[in-house]
Amino acid sequence: MELPIRFPNDADVIAEEAARFRALSPEERMRVLRGMLDTGERLMRLSPNVESVRQYTQQQEELAQQAFKEFIARHAP
Repeated sequence: MELPIRFPNDADVIAEEAARFRALSPEERMRVLRGMLDTGERLMRLSPNVESVRQYTQQQEELAQQAFKEFIARHAP
């Protein structure tokens, strides 16, 4: 079925957002990143499940570190 509305491809949206971010000055990039961190901190303060959020965040950080170590082990000379 052909819809009259075209939804953008996720990869295209990500590429456009990355290009917009890269076009920012270093100061603007830091402002954006600080804003994201401030928003996350605010959400954690307001969350009724703050301990669950902290545990999940810690688990994700550990998974990312492990994935990075595995990548280096596979591809480092």
